[in-house]
Amino acid sequence: MGHGIRIINYMQDITELRKEIDEIDREMQSLFERRLGVSRKIGAYKASRGMPIFDAGREEELIGRFRKRAADPEAADGIEKLYRTIFEISRDLQKEVVDNGSDSIRSD
Repeated sequence: MGHGIRIINYMQDITELRKEIDEIDREMQSLFERRLGVSRKIGAYKASRGMPIFDAGREEELIGRFRKRAADPEAADGIEKLYRTIFEISRDLQKEVVDNGSDSIRSD
């Protein structure tokens, strides 16, 4: 009978942990959408000045900074993968803004 109690407690624990993950995901989504809005504006800025979208030096500098700031050294690889994906999405968005002209900028 003791096993049934452990299962119930485990289910309560995992439910609470999942709620916490859900809240973190909501915050991350909001921040990501905010970041995309700023990235769109950067794309318009670059388009108006004929600047290239990709700045490898800046991206590598940022990746290095993010890896160093990782509170958990084991998370550094995951953080790098996350930001490389974010940078790729941002570059694609900026390229779209450049290709379509700054009129494609939405005000969020």
